[in-house]
Amino acid sequence: MKHPYQCLVALERVGSQDVKLLLAASAHNLLCIDLATGEIRSIWSAASSSNAPPDGPQPETPEGPPEKKRKVSEDPAPRPRIIRLVASHDGQYIVAVTGEDKRVRVFSLDASGALKHLSERTMPKRPCAIAVTQDDQTILCADKFGDVYALPLQHTLEDEQAFITKAEQAPKTFVPTATNLTVHTGRNRRALEAQLKQQETQGKSKEPLRFKHELLLGHVSMLTDLLVVTLDAESNGSAAGRRSYILTADRDEHIRISRGQPQGHVIEGFCLGHKEFISKMCLATPHVLVSGGGDDDLLVWDWLKGSLLKKVSLRDILSSIPDEGEFAGEKRRDLSIAVSGIWGVPQTAKEKRAILVALEGVPALISIGIEALQGAEPVQATAIPIAGNVLDVAAGSDGVIISVDSIHVPGSTTARRSEQEAEQAARLLWADSAMVEGAMSGKEQLGRANQLDTAETSNSDGLGELLYGIANLRKRGGGGDE
Repeated sequence: MKHPYQCLVALERVGSQDVKLLLAASAHNLLCIDLATGEIRSIWSAASSSNAPPDGPQPETPEGPPEKKRKVSEDPAPRPRIIRLVASHDGQYIVAVTGEDKRVRVFSLDASGALKHLSERTMPKRPCAIAVTQDDQTILCADKFGDVYALPLQHTLEDEQAFITKAEQAPKTFVPTATNLTVHTGRNRRALEAQLKQQETQGKSKEPLRFKHELLLGHVSMLTDLLVVTLDAESNGSAAGRRSYILTADRDEHIRISRGQPQGHVIEGFCLGHKEFISKMCLATPHVLVSGGGDDDLLVWDWLKGSLLKKVSLRDILSSIPDEGEFAGEKRRDLSIAVSGIWGVPQTAKEKRAILVALEGVPALISIGIEALQGAEPVQATAIPIAGNVLDVAAGSDGVIISVDSIHVPGSTTARRSEQEAEQAARLLWADSAMVEGAMSGKEQLGRANQLDTAETSNSDGLGELLYGIANLRKRGGGGDE
């Protein structure tokens, strides 16, 4: 069976040149597809991390007769798979995260669609969200332990070596001023012993990051999504000119508004109103934020003021979708909503005309007009049936490309299709920007990408974990902490 495409990014400009390119990740492969001709312009594949020689000295050969050796499997280690994918605003750089090795990778991209791997940096924890700042100079990387790091977009081995040299300069050793000759009481002796133990363990701290980075902010909860927003002076009500903000969402129902670099520690406010975890955020306009997660509703915010504008019931919208696969009967009625994606469909390069919403394990997309989100009237949304669970969406000015799970039965995150059904199912679909019913198609330009054997799934472990997992954010035991 062909592996689905788990991440998509559409580009209409690279540098100063107009293009129609699609970046698509399938397992450990990253493809660049020309949407005008359908040609595969370039493919990059992640190498197995097991090829490196073991660190440290090798054990000496023991004397005497050799011991009986256990037979070790010679199966190659799995290649790290791509779990996040974003592009710089000028389209000249692509940033990808591979999950198993926790690496942030940067690629250059030219107008012909040629990808070149430039750098890779291993983070202390697996990243869960990434973004590129408006000036295309910095990567913001959030992990599920609540930390957000800033990394320079362009990174070289020379920069890394210079940082390592500076970081490895021996710190001043802590030496207690007191000694056994000057301490007489039992309490002070115990304090001195504690200081001496601190001196012994001073060099046993965790391995530091060996590249330039800055810890911007931290949550006490698991981070789930990250946005970077830059507003001009008129929009942010400040006389300080353009100001950047970092919006972070977490498992504990919080959306936090922080200032951008170098003031990430300054909290401007919160958007509070969710009852369940938050998994995705999207800016409908520079001032209107849409968020969703484990609640039955989407929440619409004036995020700079921290005020809730309205709620949009997702369960009511789903009632108009016909039964498909396992999305039927009791399973449909008892569905636990988990928002897996919110995307803006652009009208122009700077304005959006609608947002699209996908729910984990649901074979449909929900389309909501931007004007409806900002008005006082009830929101009229359209539910669009899809021939499979939606994995990702890449939106352009003339249409959207939809990644569909061709392996699992529509409406299920565990049951698999037959091999024949999986081979016949399209992994990429096209819809025009109107998103009217019946507009879905395989599109001739996507034919090669649909037929290409990007990776086999027959022996693949963890496919469900790669494609799904949002619902696992839901807390057990009546909503309390686990």
